[in-house]
Amino acid sequence: MRKQTFLFLIAAVLLFPFLGNSQEAEKKEADHSYKPLKVNLNEDGSKYIRFITWHQLWLEARSDQKGIRHSIRRSRLLAYAQISPRFLILTHFGLNSLSADNLTANPNSQTANNRSLLFLHDAWAEFAIEPGKLHVGSGLHYWNGISRLSNQSTLNMMTLDNPGAGNSDVRLFPWNNITTSDQFARHLGIYAKGSLGKFSYRIAANNARTNVGVLGATPTYQVDNAIGDGVWNYAGYFKYDIFDKESDKLPYLVGTYLGKKKVLSIGAGFFHHPDALAVNDLNNRESVTHFAVDAFYDAPLNENLAISALGAYYNYNYGDTDGFSTGGLVPSSGTVVHGQLGLLFRKHNVMPYITYNTSNMDFTPNNSDELGLGLNYFINGHFAKITAEYTTGTKGATGAESTNIFRLQTHIFL
Repeated sequence: MRKQTFLFLIAAVLLFPFLGNSQEAEKKEADHSYKPLKVNLNEDGSKYIRFITWHQLWLEARSDQKGIRHSIRRSRLLAYAQISPRFLILTHFGLNSLSADNLTANPNSQTANNRSLLFLHDAWAEFAIEPGKLHVGSGLHYWNGISRLSNQSTLNMMTLDNPGAGNSDVRLFPWNNITTSDQFARHLGIYAKGSLGKFSYRIAANNARTNVGVLGATPTYQVDNAIGDGVWNYAGYFKYDIFDKESDKLPYLVGTYLGKKKVLSIGAGFFHHPDALAVNDLNNRESVTHFAVDAFYDAPLNENLAISALGAYYNYNYGDTDGFSTGGLVPSSGTVVHGQLGLLFRKHNVMPYITYNTSNMDFTPNNSDELGLGLNYFINGHFAKITAEYTTGTKGATGAESTNIFRLQTHIFL
């Protein structure tokens, strides 16, 4: 039954770019033109408020569960205002991964489940000290280390989601701090960002959220703002654009430009959380340190084809004492190597892609691998698209069996 479900979904996805083509040939092409939701605050439009909203809706079938599941992967609303040439304010809220397993009958009275509730993703304000070169801001922000994918926009990914689909030991591993020191890939802190020619930077000092684990012989988080231990961490990401310069007005880096730009970006980043962990005694402190390097190439090849490729190496370190296990997205010290490649058929608005990552985590005896195959159908660029993705992989535990996941996503943003 599971095999039939997978085959049915895969067949449907292979057909969806072509559904209705015979009828469309007889009709005038639909008007998909779109103007941003922008309210000008002065006559020349240099002062404005911009609104963005998006939904990503999933159908999912897995080899380790019966039947098909539906979920809202993301439902978001973002607004930012350029209220003067030197001031910018941004607010972003929404929800993630709302499914039938975590719906709440009466959200007004819920106590244990927060999936049904909207929450703040970003809330920050920024001042341009030297416009373009040095901007400083503070709040709940997304100006992250350690890699390009750690700063990725969810509006224009080439893949269905950030890598780490759930088949291997590492889940959504570029967002390495989720469940440890941040609020869903955002930290509360102060940042600086800017560009010097084709070199761009982002650095941040963050007040880590309180996270107090069970003290013992293996490292655990002992971040306590009440007593002031291990409460600050530091992050940065630096990159150089060899061809076209990418915008850094907002922190969200583009997944693919669909052949509209020629970008070759080389980057490196870090995250350091001193004294975040303790072993046996609160005075016996150890630090968390991560770093990554990556390369991103996204460009038209000719009038018919465009390419998007990314390669990255991640190194995660949770203290000097063996045995740390967060149970989170990146469960222990270790390394991850990731690559992804997509080819856009520009005249047909179809982009097949492949992803692969391998991880070597300390908490399992074997390496863990994940392979993904996907297909994007762009109805109106990133504004309206359908993505199908099949992933397969094995965790690093001895005797672990491979798992398969098939997801179909409808993505619309305005």
